[in-house]
Order: sequence, then C-alpha cells, then structure tokens
Amino acid sequence: MTQLISKENLLPWLSRLAREKTLIAPINVAGEIIFQQISHVEEIVFDFNNSTLSPKEWLFPTTETLFWVERKDGQTELMPTKVKQETVIFGLRPCDARGIALLDKTFLDEPPDILYREHRDKTALVGLSCTKACPECFCTSLGGAPNDHSYTDILLTEAKEGYIVQAVTDKGKALLPRDLLQESEVTLPPAPSVSAVPVERIEEKMGKLFDNPYWDRLADRCLHCNICAYVCPTCYCFDIRDYPISDGKIERIRSWDSCQSPGFTCQAGGIEPRSTKGARLRQRFYHKFLYFPERYRAIGCVGCGRCVRRCPVNIDIREVIGDIEKIGV
Repeated sequence: MTQLISKENLLPWLSRLAREKTLIAPINVAGEIIFQQISHVEEIVFDFNNSTLSPKEWLFPTTETLFWVERKDGQTELMPTKVKQETVIFGLRPCDARGIALLDKTFLDEPPDILYREHRDKTALVGLSCTKACPECFCTSLGGAPNDHSYTDILLTEAKEGYIVQAVTDKGKALLPRDLLQESEVTLPPAPSVSAVPVERIEEKMGKLFDNPYWDRLADRCLHCNICAYVCPTCYCFDIRDYPISDGKIERIRSWDSCQSPGFTCQAGGIEPRSTKGARLRQRFYHKFLYFPERYRAIGCVGCGRCVRRCPVNIDIREVIGDIEKIGV
C-alpha cells in the first residue's frame, strides 16, 4: 500500500506547516517562479517546470552576516549569527535537492561551516517530482532522475488520485500529516524522459585539455555577467567583507561571488592567477567536472539546465560537454 494525500488536503497540510515553521515554497512573481516565505498557501504554484532560482539561498543566503565583533571597555566580544527558526522548503525539484546534497559535501566537510550546518539542521526538504522535463534538463546523465527521492526528506509525486507521499528520513516522517493521509494501491507514474549528454570518463578527458585554446575561443563570447553561477544550485563561491557599524563594532558579511569574476583569485601583491577570461571560464567547468569529482567523487553539476536557459550569449554546458568528448579523446 502507498501513502497518498489528496489535492484537497494538501493546502491544509501546508497551512499547518506555515503556522508551525517557516515555510518556503515556489510562487509566481511577474512570470518568474521564485522560492519565498509563504504567508498564504494559496500563493504556492504547483504546475511549473522548474524555478528560476534554486532554493539554495535559504541555506546559503545571497548575503548573510556571519558574526559581529564589538570592543568595549577593553574587552572584545564575538557574537555569531544564530539560526533559530525551523524551516520547511516545499516544492523543490529532485535536481535541487541533489544540489543541496552537493553543497553539503563542501560546507559540512571538516571543518564544517557552522552557520550552514545550523541552517541545514533546521531545514526539511519536501520535494515535488517533475511531471515533465525541461528542454534543457539532463539530470539522468549525472545520476539524478525526475522522480528521485534520494536527497529529500519527503517526496511528493502527482498522480490522478492526489500526491503519492514517500517519507524518506525521520525528519520527513515527523512532518507527515497522519490525519490527512490515506492508504492506496496507486502506483508511481513513469518519470518523464530526459535528454542525455556524454559524461563518461569526463574527468580523464578534461585532464588533457587544461592548456587547450578551446577555452579562450569559448570565452570570446562570455560577458562574465556571472548569471550562470547565480542560478546554479551547486555554485558556492563567496566573498567576505568587514563593515564598521558603530564605534568599536564591526559586522562580517558573506555574499555570493563567482570564480569568473575578475579579481576573485587576486592575491597579495596584485598577483592574479586567472588573469584572462579563458582561464576564468575554464575554472567553472574544471571545478564541476574535474576538481569536485577528484575531491568528493561526485560531479558538481545536477543537470538542471538553468545556466543554459539564462546565458545571454548561449554558452551551453551540454555543448561544452560534447566538445570535451570530441577533443579530449
């Protein structure tokens, strides 16, 4: 038997979650699907391919205070940011849940990022299976699937009778609305088909292409607007700055950045290891397909296709993978 929640009971459950916790879910803002904190569950959208931005910003915010330091009466006090409220992210696609699992590998590796860990410990992920695949999606080539429950706490899959409920973790089971669920013999519908890209032996092939002029040719088109990094569910480059906020008190802030930004790797004395556009663009692909796999044994891309949709000069990560396949043999 399969657990099922009817479409009529779904919003009452979400209303309950919104009262008890911070509920983050997708809404339509001027035609863009964005994850926002929900006050009225009627705002939540269900019929969408994927969101414009991934929900990673609710675990790794675009800008966040790490701590304050205050010096007073000869004493120095450090006051770290604390995460107090429990959060439920509802409606994320399986690729975005997998993206969070990849962020975990970086931020929770020893020594862990304390603030990220607090966000993660207090956040539950309730995913929605994809009912149709985006034209740019290639998640199955990277080990994912439109109905993959592996990285969620609960996964909902739409069926004719309602939503099939798969509780994956203890955190997810604790959120289940037992009084709103029913048992049914309904079976999971087939997942939509997804385009494939050739990623076999990509690490080995990229190892041969570091000095290839291909990267400079590709970078001739790149504007370095960083949109690919900002929409990506797995990019995590950041900058840290200190700001004086009063006499004797400073605030340390972390903000998103991109490895493609000029000056991102600038060192003391003005030394810039990646001084050309080609070197910076190469870094994006090498990090995802060589450096990250070397360290964590997982490709640092989930195949969501957001960078393909948003790049203003049509640099297509699928085409880059295909080019690597051809010239890296």
